[in-house]
Amino acid sequence: MTLPDGQDQEAQNEAAQPADAPPPSGEAAAAPPEKPAAKAAAPRPAKEAEPKEVARVAPPAGSINELLAAAAPGVQMKAYMVPWSPGESVAVEVGRDDLTAVMTAARDDSRLDMDYLRCLSGVDWQEEGLEVVYHLWSFTRRHHLTVKTRVTYADPSVPSIAAIYPGAEWHEREARDMFGLHFEGHPNLVPLLLPDDMTDHFPLRKDNPLQEIEEWQGVNLREGAGEGDE
Repeated sequence: MTLPDGQDQEAQNEAAQPADAPPPSGEAAAAPPEKPAAKAAAPRPAKEAEPKEVARVAPPAGSINELLAAAAPGVQMKAYMVPWSPGESVAVEVGRDDLTAVMTAARDDSRLDMDYLRCLSGVDWQEEGLEVVYHLWSFTRRHHLTVKTRVTYADPSVPSIAAIYPGAEWHEREARDMFGLHFEGHPNLVPLLLPDDMTDHFPLRKDNPLQEIEEWQGVNLREGAGEGDE
């Protein structure tokens, strides 16, 4: 079949060009779309220096530490104010050798009448040692007091007060598990939270090998890490 003028030459040119011919010279082939880059993992932050204790403020005159000093004469005490849910409270720091006398006086002296041990906890101050904190409350007098004592890593022994406050029995077992504290005279100082054979580290000490990882995980969880990930 004969095509009109001009169309015959165009048809011949199309027939001569291969079906999969590359694009004309000067035109770049379209690049395939790039895959989105994988989301980089959040860098693990450097461990910040441990904060030091705040400056201590002496209790005002007539505070409960004066009653305790009168009830336990001869005991060296350091008294200062500490935060408390309604405002502030008095804390007294004593040596571990005086702890039994102080706790007995706090319970038995009628001016104090501290008949309830609210809580016993441990604190790891690293180079300053381990601290045991006792929170006392009087149901009759409606006042409270915090008693503290410190020991070293090398000798983390504290007198048990389970004979004075029976509720301390399981508190001391928990502090033994978490901080490696030894409560001398405890009637049954066996593990409360940990397996019997877990003796290589104590979870709440700062030298716990998992401590930095746990802190890092806690920071990420508090900041909502992982939200929106698919």
